[in-house]
Amino acid sequence: MKKAITIVFIALMGISLSATAQFEKGQKDLNLGVGLLSTFGAGKATLPPVSASLDFGITDNISLGAYVGYSMFKEEFAGLNYTWKYSYLIIGARGAYHFDLLDNMDTYAGLLLAYNLASVELEGNSNLPEPSAGGIAYSGFLGARYHFNETFGAFGELGYGISVLNLGLTVKF
Repeated sequence: MKKAITIVFIALMGISLSATAQFEKGQKDLNLGVGLLSTFGAGKATLPPVSASLDFGITDNISLGAYVGYSMFKEEFAGLNYTWKYSYLIIGARGAYHFDLLDNMDTYAGLLLAYNLASVELEGNSNLPEPSAGGIAYSGFLGARYHFNETFGAFGELGYGISVLNLGLTVKF
C-alpha cells in the first residue's frame, strides 16, 4: 500500500509542477476527520479512528503542519476467557505540496512523520506474554479540500495514517 501511494504521489507531483495552486501562502486549514478504513487494530472498534491536522501555508504550493490521530479496538476470545484492548495515538508533523487539478478544490499530496504511542492490554485468564507496541510511523497521503465559503469546507484524504481513508470538515482561517 505504501509503495502504491508513493508512486501515485510522485506521478501527481510530476503532473502538477507547472500548475498554480488554490492554496495560498499564510493560509491555515484545520481538518477534523473520521477514518473509514482503520490501519491499526483488529476486532471491534470501541472508538473509530479520528484525526485532526493543521496546515500552515509556507508558500503558495507548500504547507507544513501537525497531525494527531486516535483509535481504540477490542478483540474478544470468549472461549478462551480473555480480551485484547488496543489504543493508538499518532502524533506527528506533515508537509504537503498543493496543486490545481480540479477547479475550486485544494488538491494536495504529502508526507507524514510521526510517533505511534500504542498500548495493548490483556484482560482475563491467559498465560500469554505482555505485548509491546508503538514506534515511528510514516505515511504518504493524497487529499482534497472543497470550501463551501471562505471559512468552512469538507476534506478527504487517502493515505496510511490512523486510517486509510479520512473524511471530515475543514476550517480555513
